[in-house]
Amino acid sequence: MAAISKPNPLHFSDVGVMTHGPQDGEPVVLLHGWGASKELWWNTMIGLEAGYRCYSIDLPGTGDTPLGHRFESMSQMAGWLRSICERLKLDKVTLIGHSLGGNLAAQTALDYPDLVRRLILVDAALATQSLPRRVYWTQSPVYGMQAIKACKAAAVPLATAGLRVPHNHTGGHWGPFARRAALFISANKNDAALQMQLKLLCGNPLTAERLRDIAAPILFVHGGLDGVIPVATAKAYAADVPGSRIQLFPTSHHCPMDHDPPGFIETLRSFIAET
Repeated sequence: MAAISKPNPLHFSDVGVMTHGPQDGEPVVLLHGWGASKELWWNTMIGLEAGYRCYSIDLPGTGDTPLGHRFESMSQMAGWLRSICERLKLDKVTLIGHSLGGNLAAQTALDYPDLVRRLILVDAALATQSLPRRVYWTQSPVYGMQAIKACKAAAVPLATAGLRVPHNHTGGHWGPFARRAALFISANKNDAALQMQLKLLCGNPLTAERLRDIAAPILFVHGGLDGVIPVATAKAYAADVPGSRIQLFPTSHHCPMDHDPPGFIETLRSFIAET
């Protein structure tokens, strides 16, 4: 029986990268959100294997990427991402970011327009002032770290169930949700890194006016039932950024790529082909 194709890690000591697809495929870089890891994009990478070379990257302090040093702004992290792309010899990429990773992806497109061929923002955390208050609780000098520890403790029962959900699942809500909880626990050991990531996010609101300065074509992808970043936010951004597109997944929550992997892949392929 032939081996099942699956993403493979690249071996760097200071950054976790998982890659998949033909060496000469068009490069796609994927950025996970807060509390996730590069394995979030497993199904997406497999779905794009015909024609695309995908690179999923652990953010600093997550998974196989050590924290290294503390970043002071999302622009600094965008510079870090640019340096990773240079090491991978990627000079023009389709950049896909989810949630916090969407904020980083948009900032990277603003700071390094020559790097980003097209930008896909999945339930992206752009209007950071509208994020749930629990996000800001993590920034308290008094109880911020305790808030992060409580969040992780609450995720443990679901994470235990998530260990039984394969990376190449078929979609739905509860199974993928449990798998993401497992990634949260297994790949996010550094609470200081989790706090730092949210500090950078909260300090980097990106308005529609800012996004109008991005040269690359933009696609907003959003779950219609997202309880973290309301779908109305994505609709407003798409309406206010000329030339951008939007694709809604009405029955998905915060992670449409996990809820409906085939539909998400079809959306990506269509946008890439048309731009």
